Amino acid sequence: MHSVYDFSAGDHAVMLGDQVRLDAYHEAITHQVKEGMVVAEIGTGTGILSAFAASKTKGQITAIEYYGYSAKIAEDMMKAAKLDQVKVIRAKSFDVILDPQPDVLITETIGAIGPEENIVELCYDFKKRHPNIKSIIPSRIRVCAEPIRSTKLVGWEQNFYDYFASASFGTFDYKAVRPTLENIWCSQVRYDSLSDAETLGDPIVLAEYVLGETEFSSFSKEIDLSELQTVDAVHLYFEAVLDQDLILSTHYSEPETHWRHGFVSRPTNGNKLTVSFESGAICVTPTWQV
Repeated sequence: MHSVYDFSAGDHAVMLGDQVRLDAYHEAITHQVKEGMVVAEIGTGTGILSAFAASKTKGQITAIEYYGYSAKIAEDMMKAAKLDQVKVIRAKSFDVILDPQPDVLITETIGAIGPEENIVELCYDFKKRHPNIKSIIPSRIRVCAEPIRSTKLVGWEQNFYDYFASASFGTFDYKAVRPTLENIWCSQVRYDSLSDAETLGDPIVLAEYVLGETEFSSFSKEIDLSELQTVDAVHLYFEAVLDQDLILSTHYSEPETHWRHGFVSRPTNGNKLTVSFESGAICVTPTWQV
């Protein structure tokens, strides 16, 4: 049974409004999907990537979607567009075995940092049960970190403290817990536009996945900033290889996407940051050490 509250229509609207994302996937699909090919898509949402594929092949296309409302929109869209070769299946991809086997697998189950929507595990499982798959879009995902400085980030953090300070009265003064508030602010990955950021260190690859071959997405890596005292944050981003020379990236220097720019603020005494992720988790965990 699928809940009527399975997805946010607003979230889908934002994703459909992300022209950078759509253009990149359209280019990759146009290059890799040829007439007669059989295609599968995991996490089709409202169906647009499967529709891109349907414009390139009359072969069978299976659009797999777990959430009921999303699948309903996709079904109605395919019917209205007369894309009869597209079959929308409401299911978990782990429960689906297709015949004929697909030649191409498409998925945009990419989290804000990369692995949070289980793209690694989904692709590995699906490829294991469909060994005839010749290409996966995307083929690889890298999770990266970069030390940065940003004046906008400093302002956001100060606003956070100011909200607490404005509610103080008498002896009930939030200044007394400023270190606690700083630790909380710096213990989460946050997302916004880092258009003014300046890189202050070399990029670091935290994890790299070959989709369909890498089985688990877990990783943990330490970043030492002790020699980079002017750094005020670590920028976290992904690079998804959609085609030979086509990379979709959330690095702050690239055109902005609906994922925005991920970052972890540096606390006053923070010199070492461990970034970790466990397979099946919904978020990346940052941990600071002196």
